[in-house]
Amino acid sequence: MLAATALCLVSATAGAASIERQAMGDALFTGPLSAPNATALPKGHWDIEPYLIDSIQYASFDDDWSQNNVEDSHALRSVTLLQYGLTDRLSIALLPTFGYNIPASGATSSGPQLGDMTVRAHYMLHKFTEGGLLPTVSLSYAQGFPTGKYDGLDGNIADGLGSGVLESTFGVFTQTYFWMPTGRILRTRLNVTYTTAFDDASVSGVSVYGTPSGFDGQIDTGDSYAVNLAFEYSLTRHWVPAIDIIYGHSDGASIRGVQAANGLATPIRSTSGSSESISVAPALEYNWNGHYGVIVGANVVAAGRNTAATVAPQAALNIYY
Repeated sequence: MLAATALCLVSATAGAASIERQAMGDALFTGPLSAPNATALPKGHWDIEPYLIDSIQYASFDDDWSQNNVEDSHALRSVTLLQYGLTDRLSIALLPTFGYNIPASGATSSGPQLGDMTVRAHYMLHKFTEGGLLPTVSLSYAQGFPTGKYDGLDGNIADGLGSGVLESTFGVFTQTYFWMPTGRILRTRLNVTYTTAFDDASVSGVSVYGTPSGFDGQIDTGDSYAVNLAFEYSLTRHWVPAIDIIYGHSDGASIRGVQAANGLATPIRSTSGSSESISVAPALEYNWNGHYGVIVGANVVAAGRNTAATVAPQAALNIYY
């Protein structure tokens, strides 16, 4: 009996010892759907990643879903990450957006529309090394420019893709690696961002904020923040399942101005109230090599308050050189 037990222990130990620890250079990643990379690009290198997204909106979580007979609306978007390594620690990125809206009722966009443009820079303070305790840590600053239409949409509200405000987003990005009992790598990111606007936006007429024809005033979009925890598991050298788990909070927007109708100017003041959401974004990556990869998945707003239930299928091609 003792001999049999000893044999089992020796076999188990030998099995555990036979599990090979995956080398970091063997793991290929495209990156999860939502969490940006904390690691800066090497100097002189490019990373290009065009996304195609269909954001399908259902009823609000605050609505009575049993009474909801509203058809789905679609917001088709093309977002492209164009990132360049200025130094081994400093990367800059441009993110142009284009889109086409298909509302549940009414006219669709009159054609592809330009959305807001974002310029982002992040500086890597520390880079993870195998055997070390500290993760990769970067500071990020992104500036959103109001290049998309947002008001004066009396002809077609579906042409509105912009916000009308200069938005600044400050972030802390982290990334680290864990070796699982299988010996394979689990890459993990934890990112925190805070967004605020420089100033209120002037709004005239029909706008993306729900103002009607004849309105003239200002909108304060309110501050917001988000926490994104993401995982990528190197199942094989080429196949990687990934998931983002995102908590978002917005202070809500407030509108003030006057509504002109029938020769009268009526003061208007309203607020959307704060909102919260929890999203999950499962995805699957396939990486041909260290230069080309593709990811397919969906961002799903799973719970929220004063938030629309949304499912956003999306796909992206990653090109690094």
